[in-house]
Amino acid sequence: MARVGGFARQVQTPVLLAALVAVITLLAPLGGLAMENRAMVMLLNVSIVVGLYSFAGLSGVLSFGHMSFMSIGAYAGALITIPIVAKGALLPNLPTFIAHAEFSYPLAFLIAGGVAALAALIISLPVARLPALALSLAMFAVLVIAYQVESNWNSVTRGRQALLGVPTNTTLGVALVLAALTIFFVFAYQESRFGLRLRASRENELAAAAIGVNVVRERRIALVLSGFVIGVAGAAYGQYLGVFTPNNFYLELTFLTIAMLVIGGSLSLTGAVIGPVLVAFLTYFLQQGETVTGPGLQQIGLALAMLLVLIFRPLGLTMGSELKLSSLRALSFSGLRRRGASQAANTSSSSSEPEPRTAEGGPR
Repeated sequence: MARVGGFARQVQTPVLLAALVAVITLLAPLGGLAMENRAMVMLLNVSIVVGLYSFAGLSGVLSFGHMSFMSIGAYAGALITIPIVAKGALLPNLPTFIAHAEFSYPLAFLIAGGVAALAALIISLPVARLPALALSLAMFAVLVIAYQVESNWNSVTRGRQALLGVPTNTTLGVALVLAALTIFFVFAYQESRFGLRLRASRENELAAAAIGVNVVRERRIALVLSGFVIGVAGAAYGQYLGVFTPNNFYLELTFLTIAMLVIGGSLSLTGAVIGPVLVAFLTYFLQQGETVTGPGLQQIGLALAMLLVLIFRPLGLTMGSELKLSSLRALSFSGLRRRGASQAANTSSSSSEPEPRTAEGGPR
């Protein structure tokens, strides 16, 4: 029993986070089709940001290039799920092994993640050796290279033209399952010996190296794993859109993903999940405000939110803490204590009021 209780305490964070996104998902259809689509985008963003957290959050190296893995996953997943006849009409010059490949969407998502992970492995061979700042800039260079290749590889991606005929297999349920699996998968990595070593290098790279941690190898493992996670999320995102271009995976999405991670908090898995949830609500209200102010309010509001978080809570809203039952109980007890203190203050103030007096000056 003690072992079962210990295991339950260990996995309570991913269970609570998965329950949170599940509750939001179940409530979303009550708001109509528009709210359901917004919830689907939120769930996909959870998978993307948690994938980014598995590298940037655990290693402490901010990456500006992970959307390149997402675009690779989106194109790979699309090319192996578009019907063969449609591919022959849209992309007559496709390589033969791609032109004749057609897989169902669960397997296609895994293959797309594997292709993105392979790209991440190749990229990690030179860049994982770089210092943190240089590694961040190198990943931005990877993003630019991926964008240019996809924008000009007409025989495979249709270049700057939209890729058409992509099956829309990503439903609200699929997005929820993917988000939950991503949360559990990254949590397992975070708590493994590989994740612990990577977190040690985040806190103090020199000290971690001094006790035998191979920082380059751990960063390489994290880069490949995050490439796989974001590649799968990219395949799901592409099959949510149905039609996309390389612009869908470039600077705007890069900024949005980093903003979600920064706002939620890059030092905890909870922050990587809370960030997309809060940003989904924030952008909804800002979008409503654009009917009055005109376009651009979403981008300005999101930038201001990130700026305020960086100024007043540099570690993000979660401050590196994980969601646990003990923290929920502490919040509830804190609320009860504040309510009790308020009632006691009101009682004290009422009892200290002077008694009313009669016309003769004595108490009634």
